[in-house]
Amino acid sequence: MPMEFLLLWIDELDDAVATLRHLAPKILGFLCAVALFIGTMLAFSLAPQATLAGAIGFVLSASLVEAVRRRRLALREERDSGY
Repeated sequence: MPMEFLLLWIDELDDAVATLRHLAPKILGFLCAVALFIGTMLAFSLAPQATLAGAIGFVLSASLVEAVRRRRLALREERDSGY
């Protein structure tokens, strides 16, 4: 009887660990998003002008990086299609 209980308990523990391993990226992504949200709200409450300028700079730099990425992808596709 105690051996069956231990085997069932270990089986349940193994299932829980496998589930946690499967969901770990989603859980960590959620925790990172919450941390970024809290950090942004704290920054906006402490230094709204500087934070707004930083946020605008971040958005503009992200769009610039995206434009460069698309241009490089188009050049690569054009070069690959030439062969």
